[in-house]
Amino acid sequence: MATYSHSIYDSSNYQNNRPQYKEALVDAILEYHLKNPEATADLAVDVATGTGIFARQLQRAFKRVIGVDISEVMLRSARKVDTQPPIEFVQSPAESLLFLESGSVDVVTVATGAHWFDIEGFVAEAKRVLKPTGTLVIFGYTGFASFVDYPQCDTMLKEFGLNDSKLGSYWDQGRDVLVEGYRDYHKALANGKWVDIFRRIYPNTIQGEPSAEFPPVVGESPLVMDYSVTWRVLKNYWSTWSALATYHRDYPEREALDQVLIREMMTAAGASDMNEPLNLEWEEVLIFCHPSQ
Repeated sequence: MATYSHSIYDSSNYQNNRPQYKEALVDAILEYHLKNPEATADLAVDVATGTGIFARQLQRAFKRVIGVDISEVMLRSARKVDTQPPIEFVQSPAESLLFLESGSVDVVTVATGAHWFDIEGFVAEAKRVLKPTGTLVIFGYTGFASFVDYPQCDTMLKEFGLNDSKLGSYWDQGRDVLVEGYRDYHKALANGKWVDIFRRIYPNTIQGEPSAEFPPVVGESPLVMDYSVTWRVLKNYWSTWSALATYHRDYPEREALDQVLIREMMTAAGASDMNEPLNLEWEEVLIFCHPSQ
């Protein structure tokens, strides 16, 4: 996650051009969490909160919300957004939440950030801070999507993001963990004897899924995000990719790659209107689980 902490990264651009998550996701978290009649909704901690996008969405469901991120660059943008009551934002690595007492947290969430962590270290720390009745929620979107009306663009997008001749080698370590549907987390949670593990993917296009060892549920509709975009919005979203920032740090004289990709994809689609609405199915993954008693 080093790029998000670097001075080259524009956190305000991230705040303005990253999608919010579905409000139904917050309801789904509460429904899962409160199945235990002894569970409470006093404190939620959103880890890798970035600019606080999901932390703010959690406020309607919990008495208190804390957002945690290792990047002070991102937290500066998070603190600029006025919320009532205010969200407490804390700079801390995910694997060492020393400001939290053991067994003090109702729900720990990670929104499109868990792939940057040391998996075993974070899973152990989440178990430490959660109440016995607590819930861990890990979810995210891969950044890739199926173009329902322009399927020729599907491969172009993945090659742009994953091929080493494009952006593949410019991601911080951990990107593959998300692209592969957080299977490594499913394995770590199962090995750590977490209970009621539920992993859901949508659609069935995530790399290597369905896994035979740790099969997910394949959803019939999106639950994590439902991001309506035009070509212009899509280009602005790509501009938030950390790999793009790293690429242009190394090659500042080159044309912006998000501009190159949008031009090539619109040509392939025979499109000319940057404001044309697009019909996309975004790849997403969601994990719910409880610590073992």
